[in-house]
Amino acid sequence: MSSKLILVDPSENKISVAKKVINLALPIMGGNILYSIENIISVILVSSLSPSAIAAVGFSSSMLWFTYSLMAIAYSGTVVLVAQRVGAKKDPSAAFIWGIVLAIIIGLPLTFFGTDFVAYLMSKLGASESVVSLARQYLKPVFSVIVLAFVSEVFYGAFNGSGDTKTPFKIAISYTTIHIVCAYLLIYGAFGFPRLEVFGAGLGLAIAEVIGFLIYVFLLVAKKKPFPVKVELDFHLLKTFLRVGVPTAIERAITSFSFNVFVGLLARFGDAILAAHQVGLRVESISFMVGFSFMIASTTISGQNYGAKNYLGLDYAVRTTANLSASMMGLAGVALIAFPSFFASIFTKDPQVIEYATYYLIIVALSQPQLAYASAYSGTLKGMGKTHIPLIVNSLSFWVFRIIPSYVLLSFFYTPLVPWVMMSVETTIRAIIFYLAYKKEISKVIDKQS
Repeated sequence: MSSKLILVDPSENKISVAKKVINLALPIMGGNILYSIENIISVILVSSLSPSAIAAVGFSSSMLWFTYSLMAIAYSGTVVLVAQRVGAKKDPSAAFIWGIVLAIIIGLPLTFFGTDFVAYLMSKLGASESVVSLARQYLKPVFSVIVLAFVSEVFYGAFNGSGDTKTPFKIAISYTTIHIVCAYLLIYGAFGFPRLEVFGAGLGLAIAEVIGFLIYVFLLVAKKKPFPVKVELDFHLLKTFLRVGVPTAIERAITSFSFNVFVGLLARFGDAILAAHQVGLRVESISFMVGFSFMIASTTISGQNYGAKNYLGLDYAVRTTANLSASMMGLAGVALIAFPSFFASIFTKDPQVIEYATYYLIIVALSQPQLAYASAYSGTLKGMGKTHIPLIVNSLSFWVFRIIPSYVLLSFFYTPLVPWVMMSVETTIRAIIFYLAYKKEISKVIDKQS
């Protein structure tokens, strides 16, 4: 088996543990930052077309997160069970196979109905007719290859769960390069290619998805990576797989839908404010992807150590992971406060969009460390198989502390600053809740073992 065990001795010094965490997290971070840069460039590439094009591509990307939440059944089940089985020194093949099967089953309906479904939701959430029309052009090629994208996510989960985070990073470099080059050629019709504008942006993404999938298949067949796979359908494991994956899928669906309801509160202010929000999200995404990377790393570390019944080592590793993530995202927050208008001006020259994107960045900068802690402890609970806890916390927190207060306060203060402030407040509250939930769960297993 080519899997890499990442077990942590509770007596190890902090530098040694930090090195293990960083070695695991850095390639994930690199891949996620590439993904953020890819999204940033996607918006930049269409920015000269119109503010509606910026809003359409940005809003479409947010809605794709909602549809991708269905993929969490396959992805989360794969990464958690592969990590736990590697930690327990068991063959992870069966978990990987079920991930592939479920990815195909979930993805096929979206191939045919995904574009209409997302466009309908966008219109109901307040997007203008011009934004929805452009979004349809962008989404059509993306949904045509959605099954391949979902299967690639299962490969990604299997690599991460087995402790090999470097290979997906290398694939991400190729994927991102292909996407950007193809999108540029097809948006503007450079070097003799047809000028397809927003449709070309979506087609460039679809081409990259196909090539990324083919690379993963080649590695499995020719290199036996992420591990040699035995084709078997263990129906007993399927029950565990669904128990782990379904809550995460529901969580992501609710969270993603809630996020888009939240975006809908901003869409009522017009395309310029919606564009400012999308610009702000793209800038913040670099910091967010740091936290997201450490969340994935914490899922792998906690999963492997949980599978090995190394609970004290799990606790030590997770605290180190959370603190490292918070430190890095805190520094990113300082940069956002120091240079907000500079970052916003990278995407657009529209003065109103820059002005409001600057407000957004200053506000969210204050909650970056809290977002890091929330992400790390959420990932840890998932690695332990406690995926129902993030489902409850994320679903309730988003509505109780973000959407409902924003909706009420907008009746008194009609400004986009209201939802942005509540976003930072909710992130802080959620971080505290996740920390308390994690301490309760880790104490249970440590006390039972002792």
